[in-house]
Amino acid sequence: MEKIVLVADSNDENAREKGVPSIWHTVVHGHTNSRERAKINPWNQDEAIYEKRCFLMDDCVISVRPARYEDRIGKSQDYNKDRYFIEIANQDGSIIFSSHKVYPWDKVLELSTYFRGLSFTAATRVWKVKNF
Repeated sequence: MEKIVLVADSNDENAREKGVPSIWHTVVHGHTNSRERAKINPWNQDEAIYEKRCFLMDDCVISVRPARYEDRIGKSQDYNKDRYFIEIANQDGSIIFSSHKVYPWDKVLELSTYFRGLSFTAATRVWKVKNF
């Protein structure tokens, strides 16, 4: 499934008067009302006067997933509190890699910079070399 973003523009003069952007981007999620929301400027509620449909490149999507869990048998709670998995995915989310280690917040943000600006194909090579 292709990932689409709608780029919309409203009255630039009205936006400038209110100190808000006149251009906004809305990622289209198939099952949401994102197409309807794309028609209204989220900062000043002006109606869009221009809308362009764009297809996102298959760059790497980087996610930070909380790793906290509870042991329901032993009734202990908050294992891995303030620890996170790092995940990478392709644009449509059909392929996802999750780290085998959990990291503190600062470290997971640092590790995410390895994937900044990479295609998903390139990111998978980095993932394998870094052995997440």
